[in-house]
Order: sequence, then C-alpha cells, then structure tokens
Amino acid sequence: MNPFLALFSLITLISIVISAALVLLRRRGSGRWRTKEHINPSIFSFFYTLYAFFIGFAIVTLWSAFLTAKTNVIREADSIMIVYRTAKNLPGSEPFRQSLKNYVKTVIEDEWPQMEKGSMSLEASRRFDDIWSHFYEPKSDSTTKDEIYTNLTEAGRQRSSRAGIMQGNLYPPVWVILVFGVISVTFGLYFLNREPTLVSLIYEFMVIFLLLSCIYFIYDIDTPFSGMINIKPAPFQAVYQKMVSLP
Repeated sequence: MNPFLALFSLITLISIVISAALVLLRRRGSGRWRTKEHINPSIFSFFYTLYAFFIGFAIVTLWSAFLTAKTNVIREADSIMIVYRTAKNLPGSEPFRQSLKNYVKTVIEDEWPQMEKGSMSLEASRRFDDIWSHFYEPKSDSTTKDEIYTNLTEAGRQRSSRAGIMQGNLYPPVWVILVFGVISVTFGLYFLNREPTLVSLIYEFMVIFLLLSCIYFIYDIDTPFSGMINIKPAPFQAVYQKMVSLP
C-alpha cells in the first residue's frame, strides 16, 4: 500500500474517532452545555487565527530548512565531482581520486541509512579525512591546487551543514504551542457547536483532519533526512555513476 495513503487513512480514522467522541460527550452532557454561551465566538476566532499563524510559521520555517538542506546536498556532491574532474588528468592522482570514490560510495551505502536514524557515519567521516590525507599527492600547479582545495573545503562545509540540520529544526516551545493548540481547538469546537447538525459535524471532522495533517507534516519535515518526506542521496548516486564511467 502507498505509505501516504496509509498515513492519511490513519489520520482520517483518528479524526472520525475524535469527532464521534465529541458527539457522544454532548449527548452525555444532555442539555446542560446548551443553556448558555460558554465561549465567545470572537475570542475563539482570535485564538484560531493566532494558532494558524504558528502553524504557518512552523511550516514555512521547516520547509525553508528542508529546501536549504536539499540544496546543500547538491552543492556537496557537485563540489566532490569538480574535485574529481580537476584531479583526473593530474599525474599520481589515482589514490586521491580513489579516496573520492570511496567517500561518495560510503555516503550512499552507509551514511544515508545512518542519517535516517539521526546520526552521521563514522566511516564516512574517516573516508573524508582520507581525501585530505591524499590531497598533496597529485602533482599540479598552484592554480589547480587552489581550485581543488576550494571545492574540498566547500564539500566539507556542506557536510557540516548536513550534520547540523539533520536533527529537529523547530524549537521545543513551538511544539508545545502546536500540541496545546490542537487540544484547545477541539475543546472550543465542543462548546461552540451548541446545536450540532450534520453539516456542523462534518465541518468539525474537516477541521480536526486538517489540524492533524498539518501537525504530521510539520513533524515529518522537522528532520529532513528521515520520515516519509526526506532528502534522497540521488546527487551522490549520480556523481558516483559519473566517477565510475569516467576512464
């Protein structure tokens, strides 16, 4: 089954359960909660708007971080490829180029699965150090050496950025607000809908479904390299294929 279909089926089921629970609670409460207005609609509207702002803030912040991480992965892979192409025709560059291949292969096969679990690969780190240890072996002029150094430094910078953005990127207080907001909106719906109809009950389901979907989306993109929405190692795979195909 498609994982997204399974996910939203689960969210739909949870939304139905919560909506049904609100109906049952109202029936148990008989007419006591209908006798007067407990929550002013204008106050609830202000709260709803404020909460929508925090949801939007979280989504925009995390989506921006996700796109930045994706761009950094492409830059890192491109920098490694530029180094490999630059060193290709240099005498004595075979060990250096092999260390580049080994690093890219380790990133694909070992580091990416590790990143899905929330940590960088020690083996990939060692392979990257090997690249620097072979840096001075190829014989070249200072301009070529500077170009290789610049791109290796850029790859190292993007690798560090990848490690830094791998963990959650949303501040814990924002998570408290988001979770508390779902509870508060559900609470408000219970008291505001004093004369429930089929249309109002369907609307409650839609609101709850949308809230839960947004919270999951925020939770998923909070970690760019794990979850259902994640960054794939495609740039490194493409670079490795080019390295292997080059004579």
